[in-house]
Amino acid sequence: MSRKLRNTMLLLGALLVCACGPRRAGQAPPEDPIGALPVAPLPVGSLAGSSALVLVAGTVVFGDSTQGLLPRRLALLEAANAQLDTALRAGAREVTWQGLAEQRRVMRRNPALRTDPDRLPTSYLIAAHEQVPEPLWTDIRMLAALTGARYAVVPVAVRIGGTPAALTATYAMIAVDARTGRIVWRGRMEGRPAGTPEAALAHAAAALVPGPIP
Repeated sequence: MSRKLRNTMLLLGALLVCACGPRRAGQAPPEDPIGALPVAPLPVGSLAGSSALVLVAGTVVFGDSTQGLLPRRLALLEAANAQLDTALRAGAREVTWQGLAEQRRVMRRNPALRTDPDRLPTSYLIAAHEQVPEPLWTDIRMLAALTGARYAVVPVAVRIGGTPAALTATYAMIAVDARTGRIVWRGRMEGRPAGTPEAALAHAAAALVPGPIP
């Protein structure tokens, strides 16, 4: 990993931690990259009939009242990936989804290629404006070529907030044109409260895909 990329990811991590602090309802402080995204479901209608990569979630961050979940961060990151994959396949069947299972399969068939779909540094894309930078763009382009994907859907960050008795989850997402690397959509969705982080993630993932939209 280059020094520039490492520094960018460290800065993003610091910003995401700051973003978990208290704020007025409806307001996102300028240092909150998740809250700065527009509230919007995934544009399933625009992806219909195509194939799309579902890349690995970039990071999971926690609110002030959910810091007790930090020891479970890696497990919840896996749960965030699994819940999103399930929601997309169930709620947006008009798209052919190329999830982590499909990406791992094509990489096993091409052992000379060194890309690991489970370790792609997607979190820093939350700060990208128009184009996916290198080296991630090369990895996305290669995975798209191997799977036949036209787009890539990227959960750049997931936030778990609320209270221990009423947890909420938010997915921060972008969509990328896999032919050009251009970011064509960005948005975030929060699910309804739940009693467990896994259930909160399931609600948020389902909120992302209410069905085809114009």
